[in-house]
Amino acid sequence: MLDANPTTVLSMKHPCENGTRKMMQLDRQCEKFMGGPTLAYTERVHVTISPKGAIFLNQKAHKMMGRPLAVYLYYNRPKDTIILEPTDAITANAAFLVRDDGLSTGRRIYANPFCKHFGIRISKTQRFIEPTVDAVSRMYLKLSETVSVATGPRKKKYQK
Repeated sequence: MLDANPTTVLSMKHPCENGTRKMMQLDRQCEKFMGGPTLAYTERVHVTISPKGAIFLNQKAHKMMGRPLAVYLYYNRPKDTIILEPTDAITANAAFLVRDDGLSTGRRIYANPFCKHFGIRISKTQRFIEPTVDAVSRMYLKLSETVSVATGPRKKKYQK
């Protein structure tokens, strides 16, 4: 973790020809990639949010929450965190349905009204680095801890 001191310089060890190590300095402009290596899809908890406000949960993430039929959505402004609270009250006005994705085994929550209300704007699809679940199956999604998974606009197919 970096110190709050703006003059902090990161260092990295590299082997030399004689087997000893020397320090190579990294300047402050370097950014550490927080996404980590890619795990097998079935082994990881994969949660994303799209620019249209759709929250995608893979099968493992949905299972961690107890496979709810719907969720209540909360936003913690100071912590910049979205909270998904599972519920089976699918007829409640404030509950968002957890729908089959159709394209995969995951689930999708169409949360655009929630995002608009709280001013949450996403320019590219973002993956939450470390979604967490508490003892009562609420999932916490930190908007400050995401990585972009967007590959850019899809190419249009030519029609003949």
